[in-house]
Amino acid sequence: MATVRLPGLLRDRLGHEASTALLDLVDSARAEVRDEVMVAAGDRFERRLTEAIADLRVDVIREIHEGRVDIIKWSFVFWVTELAAVAGLVVAVIWRTIGH
Repeated sequence: MATVRLPGLLRDRLGHEASTALLDLVDSARAEVRDEVMVAAGDRFERRLTEAIADLRVDVIREIHEGRVDIIKWSFVFWVTELAAVAGLVVAVIWRTIGH
C-alpha cells in the first residue's frame, strides 16, 4: 500500500508533531475503511455462497427425485418384459407337451 507523504509546505506549516499526528490519523482512517470494505465484501460473499448452495441443494434433490422415478419406471418395464418372457416359455412348454 502506498505511503501518504505530506507536501513540504504543509509539513513546515504544521510542524513535526502535527504532521505525524495527521499521518497517523490518515493511516487509521484508511485502515478502518479497508476493514469495513473487507467485512462488507465478506458478508456479500457469504450471502452469495449461501444462495448458491441452496440452489445446488434444490437441484440435487430434484435430480434424486427424477432418478427415483426413472428407476421405478425402468423396474416396471423390466418386470413386465420378464413376465412376458416367462409366460411365453410356459405357453411354449404347454404347446409342446400337448403335441401341436
